[in-house]
Amino acid sequence: MLTIKQYGVTLRRITPDDIELLRYWRNQQTVKMYMDYREYITPEMQKKWFESIDNKFNYYFIIEFENKKVGLINAKNFSYTNGFGEGGIFIWDTDYINSFAAVFSTLCLLNFVFFKVKLCNLSHARILSDNDRAIHYNQLIGYKLSPGQEKVYNQLYVLSLEDYKKTGNKLNKAAEMLNNGDGELIFEGTVSEKNLDEINAILKN
Repeated sequence: MLTIKQYGVTLRRITPDDIELLRYWRNQQTVKMYMDYREYITPEMQKKWFESIDNKFNYYFIIEFENKKVGLINAKNFSYTNGFGEGGIFIWDTDYINSFAAVFSTLCLLNFVFFKVKLCNLSHARILSDNDRAIHYNQLIGYKLSPGQEKVYNQLYVLSLEDYKKTGNKLNKAAEMLNNGDGELIFEGTVSEKNLDEINAILKN
């Protein structure tokens, strides 16, 4: 199991044991009101969804912060030939909506994807046009609205590696300060420093 740690957050790749917890929160009105798909998700639908994303092109992680499971973050639909993947996040624990959990988790995953495993040089995100909080949050990270998306409800935002180097540098420095200077990115499980090049070669084939 792949686990990534940085800035006090732990991102643990989901397993079949997690899908009912995720289904419970994904069906809550406080979460699904911000999603494009808002219908009730059955156990069968959830199982089918997990089977479709349990592969090398999709990485979904439980966010653990202050010893609690507070949300989900993902990098999915990687296209290694075109160099992009799509990110997403939601915090289900209302006690952590306005905490650093989301920012630290996003930085942790982007640092891993862009700099450690180098899976892509573009990150996409889909955001509903009336979700002002998510728009502001993603713009803070460096995402920009794609051309021609102004009148689309489920809008496409793009973050390039070069833009993240600019915005991410400032945000990572701030995150390090908030964590007493500790900004080390630790990962274990499926990927390790020793076999990183080998993993990249496998992923891109």
